[in-house]
Order: sequence, then structure tokens, then C-alpha cells
Amino acid sequence: MKRLLYLLTIVLTITIFSHIGNTAVVTDGLVSYWTFDQRDIIDDTARDVWGKNDGTIVGNPKLVAGRVNAALEFDGSDDYVNLTNLGNFGSQVGRSTFEVWVKTSIKKVRWTTLFKVRDTDCGTGWGIDLNAQTERFDLAAHLANPIQNRIRNRLHNLNFAKDFILLYLGQKVGQNGCRSSLTESSFPISDGEWHHLVYVNGMPYIDKDGRELPGRALFIDGERIRKHSIMEFDDFIPFMEPVYLGAGNNRGKAEAFFNGIIDEVRIYNRPLTQNEVTQNFEIGLSVEAAEKLPVVWGALKTAQ
Repeated sequence: MKRLLYLLTIVLTITIFSHIGNTAVVTDGLVSYWTFDQRDIIDDTARDVWGKNDGTIVGNPKLVAGRVNAALEFDGSDDYVNLTNLGNFGSQVGRSTFEVWVKTSIKKVRWTTLFKVRDTDCGTGWGIDLNAQTERFDLAAHLANPIQNRIRNRLHNLNFAKDFILLYLGQKVGQNGCRSSLTESSFPISDGEWHHLVYVNGMPYIDKDGRELPGRALFIDGERIRKHSIMEFDDFIPFMEPVYLGAGNNRGKAEAFFNGIIDEVRIYNRPLTQNEVTQNFEIGLSVEAAEKLPVVWGALKTAQ
């Protein structure tokens, strides 16, 4: 029996460590990291364990079991976290990465926001909307009232679209110019399961003519969902408004509150590679093996 116990222990150890693989979170280019673990929540402050951008908790999100230790659960009504404006990070969003674990089962027929900032100056900023699509261009309405239609287009009206994820990126051009890009991808995000989302700006790819171009990519659970979204923006300026997590900051007003659980939020000032995305994803998965460990040990002890 002791020999059997020894062999089972060896097999268990090998299985766990082969599942975990590289257990280090990628830190090259890491700007901020909010774990939302209990030890990192002090009153209404969510501590940035890597950088200097401690978040301020607004409303009353609950501390619940997360993908990794604890997480924050948002009620979809008035909860969010003010992550500050991240200093001069706005000038780097053209080459950046936002990473998060999220769990939601949104039932209401409305769009919601995972994180977003839209500045007072031209809507400069970036973010992710869930269950949302941009309002389609209506040629007849444009011809009937071109001025009003241009205003509505600048505001990027969003419509409910179940299982759609919308990536937003805005930039000021010159003194008076504005431009923005919205990219949609379809994925059943509201299925009540944990999902790992990584939004990458500036990821290089080679087009059909052999040119290397900067692109935007969306990874979900380690797989690249959006592959060929060209991003030609340069010279971003810092946004003055703070980034909201669990809601959208639309020029100082919180909107589209998120209903669900958010965990392990990281922001990088460079695009992560496919291998780095996979590495961080597998670290989140390794928690499952760690959680199962006491159960397995209990079974082994019973077998003695």
C-alpha cells in the first residue's frame, strides 16, 4: 500500500507541474496589475500590485471566489473601479495589451462595458464593450440630415447584439481631427463560464504582399479570435479621464455597467506575443489543478 501511495504521489506531482508549466506571469512591459485578492483590497482601494495606479472602488461590488483566489462581482447597476488615467499610458495604447479573466451570464437585452475610457477631447481612449455592435450607417438618414447623422456617428451609438465583443480605439489627429476604430468579434461570452480575454494593439502580422503591418488582435482562452484588423494609428496622446473597469467612462460619465465577475486585470505597454498570451492563460488554468490538490490528497489518505 505504501508503494502504491508513493507511486500515486509521483504521478500526481508530475501531472500538476506538467499542467502548470511556466508559472511566472509575464512582467516585461507590465504597467499595472490588479489581483482583486482580499489582501489587495483595502476599504475602497484596489491595490495595483505592480505599478502605482491603485484603483478606487465605486458602488458596492462583492468580493467573491475568482479564477485566481478572489475577484470582484459587479451588479450591473452602479458598481465599477476607477483605475485612474494611468499617467502617460494614453500615448502608448497603440502598442499595448489589456488582459482580464471574466465570468458573466448577462440576461438583460442591453450592451455592457468591460472597461473603457473616452476622453472629453475627441473621444481619445480605448476599451471593450460586450454584447454590442456599432449602429450601421444609414445612407437615407445621412442624406436626409447629414449634420445630425455625423454627430451620431461620432458618438458611436451601440446596439445590443448578443455574443458580440467590440474593441474600441480612439485618437486625436492634429488640432481638430478625430478618428476611431471599432472592431467586432463574435463569441458566446455570456455563458456563465470563466474566459480569459486579451486585447492586443500593435501586434505585427504579414499581409498578402509580404508587408509587416501593425494590427489588433483579440485572444479568448488562449486562441486568437480576431486575426486581421489593421491598425494604422500613431502618436496617441494621454487621456485625461480615468479608465473605468466594470463600466464605461464616457467623458466623465459612467455608463453601461457590467454584470458579472472580473479578476486578474493586467495592462502592458507593448503587444504580448501568442506565446506570452498562452503563458498567462495557462497560469490561470493552473489554479484549477491547485484547487483539486486537497481533494486528491484526501482520497489518498482514505486509501491508506
